[in-house]
Amino acid sequence: MRITGAGWTDIGLQRDTNEDSFAITQEGKEVERQGACYVVCDGLGGAQGGEVASRTAVETFVAAWCSRELSAEDTKQRLRLAVHEANAVVYRLSLSSEELAGMGTTLVGFVPHAERAYICNVGDSRCYRLRGDVLTQLTEDHTMAADMIRQGLLDPAYARNVSERNILTRALGTAARVEVDVVSDELCAGDRYLLCSDGLWGTISESDLKAGLTEGSPEEAAHRLVDLANTCGGPDNSTAIVVDVQEAAGVAD
Repeated sequence: MRITGAGWTDIGLQRDTNEDSFAITQEGKEVERQGACYVVCDGLGGAQGGEVASRTAVETFVAAWCSRELSAEDTKQRLRLAVHEANAVVYRLSLSSEELAGMGTTLVGFVPHAERAYICNVGDSRCYRLRGDVLTQLTEDHTMAADMIRQGLLDPAYARNVSERNILTRALGTAARVEVDVVSDELCAGDRYLLCSDGLWGTISESDLKAGLTEGSPEEAAHRLVDLANTCGGPDNSTAIVVDVQEAAGVAD
């Protein structure tokens, strides 16, 4: 399979700083040895804390992922270790100064390996897969609203409109330890994946999310989705990484 991706982020129309961060590593010797990775983080903590948390988490996650040899058996464990390392660095940093106290971040990461996609997440940044005309959310949110839905206490149709949607039950960097969800998904030619912050998925409808993903290159789709969030009022920072799965050159011949 040939994997290509692109990302875009924007401060939005109602915020003073952009607390989202993202990274894409899909070229170079490290990728040949350890594999590509894609990651989005959405910082929290106000003032400069959220921005520092998300940027630090992205940088640490990528460095940790690229420092370990790639093997099919331990891809999930490698992802967990990379997230745990990012958590430890952000947490230690939050204890280092009063300005950074209490900061944290969400994280969603995507790595392709051996015909599968491996996705990790903490918080409410999401990963979706578009296969044909079916859009599927592959991650579970770690929010009070999501817990209420799983317990049958909240209708999913109303989840966007309740205050509990914004209350995280799990975040990176807010404690010495963090629980990480890791799932895998079969890669199929023609699939398109989206990694995004809640400023994107929480602002535009799922039908518009799907429509925005359907056409154009990954770069065009990422820009289109972020622009759409701003068209809808841009209440938050929004970030999108779009990843395409294609047949490797010569496979179909």
